[in-house]
Formats: sequence, C-alpha cells, structure tokens
Amino acid sequence: MKTNINQQTYGKKSGFTLIEIIGVVAVIAILAAVMTPRVVSVIARSKVNATAQSLGSLKSSTTDYIGKNGSLPTRDGTGSTNGAVTAGRFDADLVAGGFTEKLFNCSIGSQTFDSSALSGRIHIRSVAATSAGTVTAPTATVGGTNFDLDRSTSTADFTSGQMVVGAFIPSVSLTDAVALNKILDGDDNVGTTADSTGRCMYSAAASDNTVTVYVYVAHY
Repeated sequence: MKTNINQQTYGKKSGFTLIEIIGVVAVIAILAAVMTPRVVSVIARSKVNATAQSLGSLKSSTTDYIGKNGSLPTRDGTGSTNGAVTAGRFDADLVAGGFTEKLFNCSIGSQTFDSSALSGRIHIRSVAATSAGTVTAPTATVGGTNFDLDRSTSTADFTSGQMVVGAFIPSVSLTDAVALNKILDGDDNVGTTADSTGRCMYSAAASDNTVTVYVYVAHY
C-alpha cells in the first residue's frame, strides 16, 4: 500500500519589509497630525461645558442661600484666606451654611489653592452693586460689581444698596473665555478686546493671551 505524502514546508516565517514599515509609520503620523487638534479641541470644550455646569449649580445654591437668609454678606475677595470673612469669599459662606459641599472650583482658569491672594485664584464674591448702565472694561475692582445684563448703556441693572454675587476666574485662555461667553450669553466674540456685556464678561487679553473672567451669578 502506497501512501502519498504531500511534503510541505513548516515553520517558514515571513515579516514586514522596510517599505511596509515605513508606510505604516507614515499613516500613523498623518492620522496623529489630523486627530490631535481635534482631540485637544474636544478636551478644551469639555472643560468649558463643565465650568458652565458648575456655575449653574452655584446659582442654585446661591438662590437657596438668599431664600433662607434674605440678605447677602460682603465678601470682596481681596483677602488671602478661604474662610468666610469680610475680605474673603462668598462660597465659603455657602459651605458653612450647608448649601454646597465644597468651595467653588471650575475646569478653566487658575487652579491655585494655597494661601495666596484671592485676586490670583478662583473664588466667588458678593459685593455692593454699582448703579451704572454699562461697564466699559472689566477690571479686578470693577468686574463683578456691575454687569451690563440688559446690554443697554441708558439703564442700570442694579440699584444702590443691592449686592451682586459673581464668579472671579483669573488666568483663563482667551479661547476658553470666548467659548464660555458663547454658552452663557450666546455671543460669537472675536479678537482680544474685553467683553463688557451680558452675564459673562472678561478683560482684555494679556500678552500670554489669557484673561480674567467675571460671571454674574445672582443679586439681591
């Protein structure tokens, strides 16, 4: 009985040629160049969206505070402590009163949490309103005390004696500030000049293209 055995060669290995490897690397490089800006944009957008949500929660807790206390304390944000003191931050009062669990923070701007001056880090202020029709350019002392909510220079949004609660967010990239302004005010801002109308205002861009953002929260 004859058995026909087909002889096959086993164990023969084949690999990629140099040209194939170069081709794969080139494709990966092209994809990385195309996708990286989009990924960065998505991440930046998610930070701005998260900030808008944090501001919404802040508004709710502030409204609850006003409803319970019928007044707002003066917290001008010029101190260097996180405590609820005259030169401190209003969000510390919200924590102390059980209206929120922690001090306000957001995904954009300066994330410093040490004992440095509040003017250089994120905090919430409650300060006396300015009865003027508009703010020509937000500054560390003007922004947050007077917002041009109705976008009219002929009428004031607040009266003397009222208190305004606002978020102070320094060192925000201009791109993030413009995006947040779009969400809160619906504006399509361009350029590096200050935005001085609506709920969300920001200063003129510094040399590093960052701005200070001021967001209206509530007034009483």
